[in-house]
Amino acid sequence: MNLNNWRRWAYKINMIGCVQFIILTFLGMVFYKGGTYSDPSTTGYSFFLNYFSDIGRTIALSGESNLVAFVFFSLAFFLVGIMLMPSYIAFPNFFNNTIVARKISKVGSFIGMFSAFCFAGIIFAPSNIYIDAHGFFVYVGFLAGFFSSLLYSIVIFLNKSYPKRYGYNLLILTVILAFYLMLLFAKPMNQSTVGLLIQVTGQKIIIYSFIVCLFIHSYGAWKAETKNKT
Repeated sequence: MNLNNWRRWAYKINMIGCVQFIILTFLGMVFYKGGTYSDPSTTGYSFFLNYFSDIGRTIALSGESNLVAFVFFSLAFFLVGIMLMPSYIAFPNFFNNTIVARKISKVGSFIGMFSAFCFAGIIFAPSNIYIDAHGFFVYVGFLAGFFSSLLYSIVIFLNKSYPKRYGYNLLILTVILAFYLMLLFAKPMNQSTVGLLIQVTGQKIIIYSFIVCLFIHSYGAWKAETKNKT
């Protein structure tokens, strides 16, 4: 790797992190050992009735060992967290035009780094063993991601040269995260199948949309960095 091009590599790594997250969480679903909150006797993973965190349980809701799915889930979150970090270090480089923009982008990156750390930390807190720690990493990670994307979108709109379509992408990401935070802090609806369906489906749509928006953001930053080098 050419050290002069490290920022471009940072964004590429971020994009790879987004892709591996989708692949590994899908594999985790394939190997999940069954059971939902409303019916522990179900077989396999239900896309509409199992939470993401169910994949990361060491023991499935059916009572069976869930270690294979747990490994895929843990790797997905750990890798996406680690692979986000270089891009957070690199991104403020676009905003050295004013003191205000530079400060906002650096604060956004600092918060984003903390968010990435929380995602990586989920590996150490399976929901069936350390529920409080698991909840902390999830709640704080996505809350930090919300503020980071909000600050990044602001700083893009303050910058005359950075493509505004990527600012709108981050605004969409901010709205998505706002909805997810409302879903996270809402009263759990695990007691009924309909309630579980609403929360689980909403979670899937929001998290995968979050990953897609992150990929688009990284792609835009990679293009802008490549243009600056030519």
